[in-house]
Amino acid sequence: MQITVIGAANVDIITKSKAKVVREDINPADVKLSAGGVGLNIAAMLARHGEDVGLITAVGKDPLGSILHKSCKEIGIKTDAWIIKSNTSTGVFLATLENDGEVYAAFNAMTAPETIRTAEITKHKGIVKDADLLILDLNISEKIINVVLDIRENRPVLVDAVSVAKVLRIENHLEKIDVLRLNRMEAECLTGITLDTKERVKQACFNIVNRGVTRVFITLGMAGVCAAYKKSAIFVPATPIVTKDLKGAGAAFTAGLALHFEDDLRTQAEAGIKHAAEHLERNS
Repeated sequence: MQITVIGAANVDIITKSKAKVVREDINPADVKLSAGGVGLNIAAMLARHGEDVGLITAVGKDPLGSILHKSCKEIGIKTDAWIIKSNTSTGVFLATLENDGEVYAAFNAMTAPETIRTAEITKHKGIVKDADLLILDLNISEKIINVVLDIRENRPVLVDAVSVAKVLRIENHLEKIDVLRLNRMEAECLTGITLDTKERVKQACFNIVNRGVTRVFITLGMAGVCAAYKKSAIFVPATPIVTKDLKGAGAAFTAGLALHFEDDLRTQAEAGIKHAAEHLERNS
């Protein structure tokens, strides 16, 4: 299966204190720099499973952009359609962790994908249109989302909602989405329904399906996932994992959905949970 991913690529800088963080002091720490971003993470996971995958993203013409480009090529991600911008900085995610792994503070500067213009996407119309599966993360602008969905002409599209701040970018395009993955807060934002009971979670799923999405998967953390298709909704339990760092679990779940895109609803949901759990175990 040939897969094209459109979304964010950024450098993750994670600082973990060696002792309890002391405010207004210099704290000894370990620092890890790695390639990240929802779109890049999904593409990397698919490439490691042997899929033919290309990533369309925007980065700055700077050293961090070069680091990301080299990392992706080493993994096996096609980078021919990268958009290199001299007037934009490569995205950065910066997190400071306590010595026990709890997040002390986190910051991001990831505006590069939102600067992608229509002409920069249509230049690569072939790999957008002809891919067996297109995966979108919502770090791109609503205008570009609309352009991409029109290019696809109703061919399979999987969307990762990314965040509460960005999920409404697809509110007017749901009928063009085959599979939508979002978490509890994103689903609440998109539907206006408070997901405090199982019945309300199912109600939110049907709300989204009735507005045009073919399949929806609402991830609920350790409560598992609710998946829906037409008039059927199921709950699938999570795999118990002992970890405080859930970073990348959503992208791993989405990668699992992509790898089992043509399977039935339950198998696809179980695959998402399995891939998320394996990711967390590797990084715990």
